[in-house]
Amino acid sequence: MAAPRDRGKEALSSPRWVERWWGGELGGRGVMLDLLFLPAELLFRGVVRLRNFSYDHGWLHTHRAAVPVISVGNLAVGGSGKTPVARWLIAELLGRGERPALLHGGYAADEPELHRRWNPTIPVVVGRDRVVSAGTAQAAGATVLVLDDGFQHRRLARDLDLVLVAAEGWTPRPRLLPRGPWRESPAALVRADAVIVTRKTAPADQAETIARELERIAPDKVVAQVWLSPAGWSRGPNATDAGGDRAETGPRGAVLAVTAIARPELFVANARAAGADVSSTLFFPDHHDFGDADLERIRGLARGRPIVTTAKDMVKLAALDPALDLWVLEQRVIVERGGDALNELLDRISGRGVAR
Repeated sequence: MAAPRDRGKEALSSPRWVERWWGGELGGRGVMLDLLFLPAELLFRGVVRLRNFSYDHGWLHTHRAAVPVISVGNLAVGGSGKTPVARWLIAELLGRGERPALLHGGYAADEPELHRRWNPTIPVVVGRDRVVSAGTAQAAGATVLVLDDGFQHRRLARDLDLVLVAAEGWTPRPRLLPRGPWRESPAALVRADAVIVTRKTAPADQAETIARELERIAPDKVVAQVWLSPAGWSRGPNATDAGGDRAETGPRGAVLAVTAIARPELFVANARAAGADVSSTLFFPDHHDFGDADLERIRGLARGRPIVTTAKDMVKLAALDPALDLWVLEQRVIVERGGDALNELLDRISGRGVAR
């Protein structure tokens, strides 16, 4: 009889062990890590407070662009729906006659490439120095800048701060890095203009309850709610292009789910809700850069079956092997709460005038 596996050792050897630790799945080893990293979390909290205090009191200087800047950010690491919301925001700005540009920090190549495919006519500027990127976008004719993942990037001043809070990961007393996935506590929402509760698998009433809680934390802010709804399937290496192959039905038979995102279990739940028979899964760390060894592992596990994945992962997997039978679960942003208030904020930012 084979000896039972050491689940703790297996968890710590997994590339996703940090996420499992944050999720409370490591048992006693997780408790030990909590105690070990408590001083690091306290140090991180202190650094964050000092940095924000320095910006608030003018000790650290901000740079203002010549055109309006809208930031789409969050309080935690990954999983809040920032990419689809940024896509929705760009569409809203285009509909108002603006020429937006997306400024990306460059930490993940998949997201800028997706935005280029979705909106090939707008500038997508990648670089860690967002001030320099702003100048590049302005020179390219942008009339408004969308700052991707910019809530903590305070060096570039913004005219509108949109902060996303994922309903599936909400807690009023979060642990900050490295003991948890949060970059800042909910108290930081006082810097926001609008707080958007996003949900993927959480029920609408749960998101509504969180929205009311956030209204108490940030009473003078717009609090909205959106559903990142499954919007059908696309197929093929160019599925995320504007002219990609849209499929009336999803993949047939058992499929393999492959993702390199935060909270992959939410993707699997949505894929199943959209009709996919997910019989096995293969999860990689968020923004993982797939290589040849990963490709062989995926092929071996798929055994000829269709592979369901996200738009971000499609970009990387299709580049690695265009022959893979890849299916993308598309997402649609549905505003369920606070739509009028969001429209008012965007109207004020658009060509109708921002006081500068």
